[in-house]
Amino acid sequence: MRILDPAAADTGGVPHDDAQLGTEPETARLQARIDQLAAHVQQLEQERASLRWMAGHDELTGLANRRLFHALAPGLLRGDDHSSAVLILDLNGFKPINDTYGHDAGDEVLRMVARRMAACLGDHLVARFGGDEFAALPRAPRANVPEAWWHEAAGSLSAAIAPPMDVQGHTLSVTASIGVVPAGRSADLPDLLRRADQAMFSAKRHANTTDKAGITWVVATETGDHIETYEPAAIPVSAPGLTASGPAVACRPGDRVWVHRNGARRAGVVESACEWAALVRYRCLNGAGTMVDTIPTNCLTIRAEADPYLDRKSSASR
Repeated sequence: MRILDPAAADTGGVPHDDAQLGTEPETARLQARIDQLAAHVQQLEQERASLRWMAGHDELTGLANRRLFHALAPGLLRGDDHSSAVLILDLNGFKPINDTYGHDAGDEVLRMVARRMAACLGDHLVARFGGDEFAALPRAPRANVPEAWWHEAAGSLSAAIAPPMDVQGHTLSVTASIGVVPAGRSADLPDLLRRADQAMFSAKRHANTTDKAGITWVVATETGDHIETYEPAAIPVSAPGLTASGPAVACRPGDRVWVHRNGARRAGVVESACEWAALVRYRCLNGAGTMVDTIPTNCLTIRAEADPYLDRKSSASR
């Protein structure tokens, strides 16, 4: 005789699948818990990646920081037969920007300089060491290059940093004093950085004593006892009175000047001037007509040549 489960008496003798009914909500609960833990693990991985990035990068500019530079540079110096050079770069005219326009403007200048350096040097290692001091380790494009291949790298870097920047409605400019040490086969990074730092200060002293506004770089040779100074001719020389610590009032209303823009030189006359910029009336690029614009003083040089049309036009308007 078949004994029926009392619980199945009203189902025709077929028992309920109690195990299955009890498992479905339990499975859903466990799956929700698994999803929650997976999301938490993903968050922790993201936080760890963020912390790892922050440990090796400058928060303001996104460049490598001093720690990451010191970690990566030795391997690059020993990497292959391609020559390398260590560059230390310090900005000229940055402190007056901070003092005059505030730290927010100064931070934006640093970010723009970092972007220009990164764009100029491409895949080469670029770092911000702190303040307005940067470092780079450019490498020769191939093994058999001229000994002074780094001339082009340093000159391009100087030219990339120098153009005026539009920051919070102000046209601001900084230049760079650059110390360069060709690495040769040396992998002694602390010694290379020390000599590059000394070369940078030599470049800064040269800028101060010659009023070149830092459009120079200094190279220390491998022996460390000889310093050479190079001045790329492609970069316009600053107007008299400009110094590496910040331009003085170099222009007065009525001064005849050259305006250096986009590789061209155009005659102009100063309408008004302040410490950092001048309102200049100057010829259009094709020589047809004139225009008035605010020009940073480090984009101006005094002209001796007369421009009868422009000079007469300006003097008649005053």
